[in-house]
Amino acid sequence: MTLSKYRAKRNFDETSEPKGKGAGKNLFRFVIQRHDASHLHYDFRLELGGVLKSWAVPKGPSMNTEDKRLAVQVEDHPVSYIDFEGIIPKGNYGAGEVEVWDAGKFFPVNEELEKISEKDALRALEHGELKIFLKGGKIEGGFVLVRMKKGEKNWLLIKHRDEFSVDTVYNIEEIKKKESGKGTESGKERMTKPDSIARRDNTKSAGKEAAGKLRKNKAMKHKPELTNTDKIYWPDEKFTKGDLLQYYEKIAPYLLPYLKNRPLSLRRNPNGISEEGFFHKDAGDTAPDWVTTKEIYSGSTEKMINYLVCNDLESLLYIVNLGCIEINPWNSTVDKQDQPDYIAMDIDPSEKNTFEDVIEVAQVIKEILDGADVPGYCKTSGSSGLHIYIPFNQKYTYEESKDFAHILATLVVEKLPSLTTIERSLSKRKKNHIYVDYLQNRRGQTLASAYSCRPKPGATVSAPLEWKEVKTGLRPSDFTIINMLDRVKQKGDLFEGVLGKGIDIQNALTKLETSFHH
Repeated sequence: MTLSKYRAKRNFDETSEPKGKGAGKNLFRFVIQRHDASHLHYDFRLELGGVLKSWAVPKGPSMNTEDKRLAVQVEDHPVSYIDFEGIIPKGNYGAGEVEVWDAGKFFPVNEELEKISEKDALRALEHGELKIFLKGGKIEGGFVLVRMKKGEKNWLLIKHRDEFSVDTVYNIEEIKKKESGKGTESGKERMTKPDSIARRDNTKSAGKEAAGKLRKNKAMKHKPELTNTDKIYWPDEKFTKGDLLQYYEKIAPYLLPYLKNRPLSLRRNPNGISEEGFFHKDAGDTAPDWVTTKEIYSGSTEKMINYLVCNDLESLLYIVNLGCIEINPWNSTVDKQDQPDYIAMDIDPSEKNTFEDVIEVAQVIKEILDGADVPGYCKTSGSSGLHIYIPFNQKYTYEESKDFAHILATLVVEKLPSLTTIERSLSKRKKNHIYVDYLQNRRGQTLASAYSCRPKPGATVSAPLEWKEVKTGLRPSDFTIINMLDRVKQKGDLFEGVLGKGIDIQNALTKLETSFHH
């Protein structure tokens, strides 16, 4: 990339702007500079191809998805311009005051929100449409730059709808005035979480007070930023993102043992349960330095994926703040990726099944496990099914674990042939059969964790159960973010045995064979 146009327009004997020199490794930085020249505008710059690709945005970027901000592409600037501030003298090109309004990191993405290479980003820019994810102090989330007509300099800068977007008027100059007056609020005037679910108070003062209490939590060494906490996630119940954050803050001591050192598959619902969620790969790329991440090779995509790992409260709140209503950990940890701590029998009903059918299947699985002297721990899925976990304590590989789960599932179908199936294909499966899913026990497969909320009506939670509760009358809707903490305080952690002593597969198979012969 050349800087000849940039240098030709400037007299470096008079202006303090950098001349620019050869750039080093691309750090994928961005900057937004307020430029009070003959016409006030904001310069938006991306570090790509050894230069700062630059656009003049008259009204500045917007966090409102309805705004399509004109962005006029200008000459490439040197990378050293990224922190330039000062007065460009009168009579010089761009004369006026320049100040940095926001800066941070970015990465280019494709349609699936997967990170792409710098080369692919430059190609996308050449073709007239570049999708990016920004991580700044004031501007954050997904954006797209779209060229209006081929060969023209006029582009549109548009915010994607996500957990960072706003529905209110976004005037960057008004925000700057408020910053100058208050000194502590960011450009997005970020809200903080409500005071409590039981006595919800959606005023800003109550939110700030609650956030202050959270940030004083001695268990946290870092302060996660909580954004848009007044956004409604459950329209019927009027539960907000702040309510969800508060639930996870309180349930964390019980939840974190089931997340520790495990890669997480992030399913995000940044606009609540009314919209379809999406899975976010390479989520570790934009995480703060204090959040643990782990790069793991994916055979299905044939590339490395940077997973988030949740080992503490602040990491949990960071992940939930991304719009993750549910938390989905691997069955194995990052240090023993091919040896699961447990297997899970996922009882997955069809639309024609009742929850009483699901309970019957769970009771049969319990009967089979008892015959083999194998412990099983049941929880609601938080949706329409039940999950039964069996401790393995990293003794066996995924392949060995899956084979054992397959045997169990086959035995269930033998006992309940008119109700259950292990046929994975929906087209081949009878419409009134419950799928006993043993294939969840493959590397990288995930289920909602115990105590995880689900993006379902009522804000249901995946609740560990006592076996005496697994009977007629049990309803998944009985367990929600409203009552789950009280339940755990009363009953304790009913799931802790899942991380205990693992079974002996050979002994279990011998007892199963004897049991079935009888």
